[in-house]
Amino acid sequence: MNRSLVTEEFLDTYEGEVLFLSQDMECIADEILHGDLKQETLELLEQKLEDVSDVFLSSAYTQDVSPVFKNFADYVSHIECSDFIQFEDVKKYLSEIVTDINTYINLYFVERTFCDVYVFHDSLQNSIEFLQRIYSCRLGGCDEDDGSELEFFND
Repeated sequence: MNRSLVTEEFLDTYEGEVLFLSQDMECIADEILHGDLKQETLELLEQKLEDVSDVFLSSAYTQDVSPVFKNFADYVSHIECSDFIQFEDVKKYLSEIVTDINTYINLYFVERTFCDVYVFHDSLQNSIEFLQRIYSCRLGGCDEDDGSELEFFND
């Protein structure tokens, strides 16, 4: 069977589900950034990341991206909201990652703008690793003598 046809069938199958996931991800990103972040929000984010992972796992062409979402969901499941909410910059960065995921799934599944899933995979993986490092540092888990500084990009 033609790869293009198989990809189109895959995208057709999950377009509706992705639209619902997209709405949820948009609300979660907004709540992380502007709302009163609660542990329930992080639990919902974890579930939505698992759902996104399952969608990507459903095709041979995108299944290699799935573990990034699964690993991120696992990381989110270990975040203590009471610690996390202290750091505005960390909350902002998490919100941006969720927004990026939402943008990408819409471009890929809904708008059908061709995107290389591996470019997104690498970008997402780098963003998650940065979030983990900055959060760990904010909690005091960095060696301050290592000579490196973690700074978010400012507009």
